[in-house]
Amino acid sequence: MKCVCVWIMYRLFSYGIGIHLLQSEDPENMPKKREIDPKDNHISFQCESMTAVEKKLKEMGIDYVRQRVEEGGIYVDQLFFHDPDGFMIEICNCDNIPVIPLAGEMVRSCSRLNLQKMQHQQQIQIVRP
Repeated sequence: MKCVCVWIMYRLFSYGIGIHLLQSEDPENMPKKREIDPKDNHISFQCESMTAVEKKLKEMGIDYVRQRVEEGGIYVDQLFFHDPDGFMIEICNCDNIPVIPLAGEMVRSCSRLNLQKMQHQQQIQIVRP
């Protein structure tokens, strides 16, 4: 499991994003599951097959909300549900949304991250036999 977490961290940092997977020191104080509200705090993941994810949620007996949003003629399907710890998760086919280039300071931040990534990869290449 540790290797999977490290891979996820590295993969996301390649895009200037990071997720920290932490174990609670106080499990009794974790968020309680509430009504599924797509406008509430959540984390979102993109998937290749919304049909497969929805089928799996049904098989597992997990309650979820299905939503379709449209903006400028572009449609995105979303599934919202709670993980076992009560955190809300969104699964979407967000690849339908066009990528808009960043401007200003954000571009420079991402450039610095890409430079750090390249330096890290170079170090790894040097260390590998």
